Amino acid sequence: MLKLGSRGDNLTPHHLPSNAYMKAKIKGYTTNQGIAIMMEHLSPGKGGRHRQTLSYGKSPDLTLSPRQTLAQEVWDIRSIYLGQGLYNADIRKGLQELIQLNKTTWSTFFD
Repeated sequence: MLKLGSRGDNLTPHHLPSNAYMKAKIKGYTTNQGIAIMMEHLSPGKGGRHRQTLSYGKSPDLTLSPRQTLAQEVWDIRSIYLGQGLYNADIRKGLQELIQLNKTTWSTFFD
């Protein structure tokens, strides 16, 4: 995992698909192999965007296929940014890159 940010910057990596899902589905998977975006972790009264995600602190739905899980989690991030009036071309591009990086890194997993 590429180390981004610094202590106290209020950013944290959000893995898509979640680490819990990937660990359950891929033998030998480690957090450092995960694909993530940086998200705000804390916000007064709101809990931060990272904590608003569907997968934060929850067990994954292992009945979903990898493609379904990735699509659901990307849609969730998009919805959070849309709801806060922050979704723009840069976030869209970042999510597209995240999808492509997952497909490249785990090629047979997302077939």
